[in-house]
Amino acid sequence: MKKSLLALAAMGAFAGAAQAQSSVTVYGVIDAGVGQSSITSGADGANKTNQTYVGAIQSSNGNGNQAGSRLGFRGVEDLGGGTTVGFTIEVGLGYTNAQANTTTPVETDSTLANTTLFGNTRQAFASIGNKNLGELRIGTQDSLAKNLLGSFDPGGETVFTGAASLYQQGVTTRYGQALTYQAPALGGATVRLQYVNDGTTSGNVGATNVSSTNSAWSASARFAQGPIQVGAVYEVRSNFSPTAGTANSAVALLPNMTTTTAVTSITQMGAAASYNFGIVTPSVMYYSQDWKNDTNAAAAGKINGFQFGAKAPVTKTVDLIASYTSGKVTNAGSDLYNTNGMQAMVNYAMSKRTRLYGAYGTTNWDTQRAATTANVKVTTYGLGMLHTF
Repeated sequence: MKKSLLALAAMGAFAGAAQAQSSVTVYGVIDAGVGQSSITSGADGANKTNQTYVGAIQSSNGNGNQAGSRLGFRGVEDLGGGTTVGFTIEVGLGYTNAQANTTTPVETDSTLANTTLFGNTRQAFASIGNKNLGELRIGTQDSLAKNLLGSFDPGGETVFTGAASLYQQGVTTRYGQALTYQAPALGGATVRLQYVNDGTTSGNVGATNVSSTNSAWSASARFAQGPIQVGAVYEVRSNFSPTAGTANSAVALLPNMTTTTAVTSITQMGAAASYNFGIVTPSVMYYSQDWKNDTNAAAAGKINGFQFGAKAPVTKTVDLIASYTSGKVTNAGSDLYNTNGMQAMVNYAMSKRTRLYGAYGTTNWDTQRAATTANVKVTTYGLGMLHTF
């Protein structure tokens, strides 16, 4: 009898341990507020538009003001011996409709834009890791450039227009078919490698040589020791197809001022550092992109600049954040825009999961080629609440 009881107890303990080795976490962000944005563009500022929004800035990657709203599922299973496998699935949440006033119920009106609750896939990958060998992820993931540069942005890659808009322009934020390796942390240093390929066919088709498109590789390194953090990233995109630039536009101010479908290569690099003094954490960032196209100069150019920022905890619940970015956009070997932007925010933590915020940001593209472009100024401000779960 005693042996049977001991056996049952041992089996129960083993089953409990096995269950503890596997877990699934549901998480997400809801960001809602009110605000207004204004855009001045065109020759002599001829185009002036304002937009007031209640809820959030609309995006297929998740509506939000400071951050895109999202819903995610994260799972991990411990295989023993320091090895784990896992997955992450995360989608954007579009909780505001483009058309707020209608006599037709939203459930039956197919003409309404952005009525779909779930937006684009933000993350969707499987992973396998070992404490001695590192971790491998396969699937839709953030680019290393976004992850590294965004982590040194004191505003946390806020959606609001401002200083962050400049270092983010032209950056591929996530890749749909990515392979990422992260080496084990060593002495405060973390190294990551990423390869991307969109799966297109390549090779010889008769007398025509077909090249693969939209492939990329990148590497990043980060060092954190006490109050100091430094990092750098390098990325090369080959035969890439970014959105072509448009003269007098407020949304496509990039070096590619042509309808050419692909840029031969885009080389991107960035470096950043921050230091936590306790009363304030200043940061500095350098960013650069070189768009190369040997056959069409109008599809070539550069983006580069610096961002300076700081985050200061005024009290245990209040943070002040500010950043300033200055840079340049060139096209076909000559200056296209001088750029500058600023951002100011205040966060009030109501709890560990909920905060109130206010933000103001402005970005300027000052033309250096009046014959084909014009100055553009974008300003956004607003108040809101962000809740994580």
